[in-house]
This record gives sequence, structure tokens and C-alpha cells, in this order.
Amino acid sequence: MVESVNHGLPGGYDQGMRPGTEDHDLARTLAVLHRQVALRYGAVAREAGLTLQQAETLCRLERSTPSFGELARLLGCDKTNVTGLIDRLERRGLVRRDPDPADRRVSRAALTDEGRATVRRLSERFADVVAEHCATLPASDRRSLARLGAAAARALEEAP
Repeated sequence: MVESVNHGLPGGYDQGMRPGTEDHDLARTLAVLHRQVALRYGAVAREAGLTLQQAETLCRLERSTPSFGELARLLGCDKTNVTGLIDRLERRGLVRRDPDPADRRVSRAALTDEGRATVRRLSERFADVVAEHCATLPASDRRSLARLGAAAARALEEAP
């Protein structure tokens, strides 16, 4: 039996090693989960008259006021896409552009009061959808999934 050696990387994964069965299983499970979440969240966004990317943009603005470049990195898209997204959300009164206090050439995206209310409605509606679809899972499993999902999200955010 060959022992795995941890060279300081999370989860004992060595960059020189090939992913094991557990890694493939985790990757498949996360991919399926991603698709299911995107389908459900996309439906919630459409109910609110938004695209999935518009809803994601609003949710990203809930806790910060990123520059367009920062927002593009957070959303995993090009800065030119962010300009169009912000334009459409601004026309709907959900987002405003604020000048960066340190560099007035830079615009920062911020939620309006209506944008904050929309994010609250999206969050509440998505929680309803999740509760409906996961109602057969015991509460202890839902708590475990929330804890493990948060750990997976942190690990993926911290990945190089």
C-alpha cells in the first residue's frame, strides 16, 4: 500500500499526485449539485424578472461595493460584460454607480434600496425552493450539508 504524503496542500493533496477516487466522486457530485442549484436559482431569478447572472450580480453586491474589474473577477466574466450587466440593473433602479473615493476614474457598483429588497426576496424565495426540494432530508442531514457545503466553498475559493 502506498501512503499519501501531505506537502502542505489542503486535504493532503500533492500536486504531483493524480486525483483519487474520492476526488473524482467529489468532483462529480459538486458538478451535479452545481447544475441543480443553477436550475433552481435560475427559476427563482426568472420569477423576479432577472437572468441568473443579474441575480448573482445583485447577491455579490449585498456585502461589498466592488469596482467593475473586481466584480468581473468575482463573477468569472469579462469586464465588458459587467458594464452591460450594471447598465441593465441600473436602468431598473436596482444598482447605482458610485465613484471610488480614492480614484474618481473608477466606478463602484452598489445596491439601491430596491436592489437590497430584491436580494432579500431572492434569498427568501430560494430558501423556500431548497426547503421544498430537501424536505425529505432529516434536519441533521441538512445541517451537515450546510456545514460541508460551506467548507467546500471555502476550499474552492482558497484554491490557487
